[in-house]
Formats: sequence, C-alpha cells, structure tokens
Amino acid sequence: MGAYLEVDGMSQIQKRIIELGKKGNKIENKALREGAEIVRAKVSEQAPRSDKPRKQKEGTQSWRTGEHAADHITASRVKMVNGSKVIEVGISRGDNSHYFYLKFHEYGTVKMPPRPFMRRSLRMSRDNARAIMRYIYKKELGL
Repeated sequence: MGAYLEVDGMSQIQKRIIELGKKGNKIENKALREGAEIVRAKVSEQAPRSDKPRKQKEGTQSWRTGEHAADHITASRVKMVNGSKVIEVGISRGDNSHYFYLKFHEYGTVKMPPRPFMRRSLRMSRDNARAIMRYIYKKELGL
C-alpha cells in the first residue's frame, strides 16, 4: 500500500526549491525521506506481531525466517509518479518477499476480513511527518 501525503501551505517553499534547481531537488528528497521514516516507524510499531515467530522446518516453509515482519517494513527510494515525487512505505499487494503475509492483514482474503494497520498508521503519523518535512525545508532554505 502506498501512502499519499501532501504538505499543504508550502507553495512559497516549493517555488524557492524550483529556483534552487539541483540543490532544491536534494532538499526535497531529504524532506521526503525524513517524512517517510516517521511513517515507516509508525507502521512498524502498529504491525501485528505474534508472540513467537516460527522458524523454517527442514525442507519446508522456506519463507519462514523466525523474525517479525514488522521489523522489516521498508520505505522505497524517491520515485517520480505522475509528475510527483513519491516514497512508498509498507507492504504492497504484489509483495513476494519473506514477509508477504502482512498484506493479508492489510487487504484481507476471501476468508479473512482486512485489518488495516498501515492506513491507521498513516493517519496517526501524518501530522508528525508533515511537521518534520516542513522543518527540514525551512532549515535547509534558511527560512
């Protein structure tokens, strides 16, 4: 699930970043990464955890690692999507990593209703992510 986070009231800052060119691009990427880290940490905190993660049995269940998937929530690199910079945080529907099973909690299955922890985490961390992004923009631009 990709999270979309828009920082409102930043038109003056965005205009200044465009004027700065390459340096502005670095500032924007830094702010996005810091904001995504706030969201990633909250998703990891809110992700379901078992009392005891299971280890792989010999010859079967190659996907079991003995670790919690919540400890492996990732944030992507900065990407351009439809003309906007984006960082994807969490597990996607198409995830085939060792921790693929978290997508079943988020999206549900035919037999299991969704229990969306990522959406809840985004709502909980949105204001903090915006605040840190705003702080980084102001600090780097000297405002």
